Amino acid sequence: MRATRRAVGLAGLTAVCAAAAAVWMVGTAGRLPVPARWNGAPATRPETVQIPSGEATYRPFGSFSRDGKAATPAFQNTPVGAFEIMKYQVSRSEYAACVAEGACADAETGSGNMAQTNVNWIDATAYAAWFSDKTGESWRLPTAPEWFRAAAERQNDAAPDETDLDPGERMLSQYRRGVFLRGNSSPTLRPRGGFGQNSLGLADMGGNVWEWTDGCMENGEIDKDGRITLREPYCGVRIAGGRHQAGIVDFVRDARAGGCAAGLPPDYLGFRLVRDNS
Repeated sequence: MRATRRAVGLAGLTAVCAAAAAVWMVGTAGRLPVPARWNGAPATRPETVQIPSGEATYRPFGSFSRDGKAATPAFQNTPVGAFEIMKYQVSRSEYAACVAEGACADAETGSGNMAQTNVNWIDATAYAAWFSDKTGESWRLPTAPEWFRAAAERQNDAAPDETDLDPGERMLSQYRRGVFLRGNSSPTLRPRGGFGQNSLGLADMGGNVWEWTDGCMENGEIDKDGRITLREPYCGVRIAGGRHQAGIVDFVRDARAGGCAAGLPPDYLGFRLVRDNS
């Protein structure tokens, strides 16, 4: 039965995502970057922040059930080792350098100190590979626990346990929660740093640009205490961190237009990288 439920859930999600993928492939044919070696001038090393080891506290994101009914996992505390992360999101001018060398897909780049948005997970990982080559260092997207550790007080719980609510009450609860989490935020982009710094010194955490992580949406089961007893990642959908978690299909650049997103759609999608010192 467990295997059947997981298969049905994954099949449904896969079918919707496959349809979206077909449309995307038609519109973007020939625009994906071709892997290559880049021999231009070294890239300027960005300002970074050292995050000390500690715990990330958040709810696992995905589709979970208990006794055959949709359910929400309890908060989990995940140990996170010390790491180094960019203080600011990757800017338009920084991303444009990758586009100019043919290593990144064009994503409405431009000059200036604005965060690069309208990028998908594939674009972000392509930039990380290019930037690693340019600097001679190893850069990557943060894991989901790393992002939530770095976000500190700038991230919120977007998934309280609504198991005992009927479908109508659950929809109203989700709507009210979305309004609360989005607050009176403006959809207008600001220059980097425009949303201030959090307690760890990172800029624009919890602003209106959600950030791609390497975390995957999950399917699984939980017990009566909300502990996960069975889990299976579905990495066609990646976790974007912001004022709330969002599950976004990896090829989507504008989640406001849909694209098989799970959760409340982000205003914008951008990213920042972790310097891998391992």
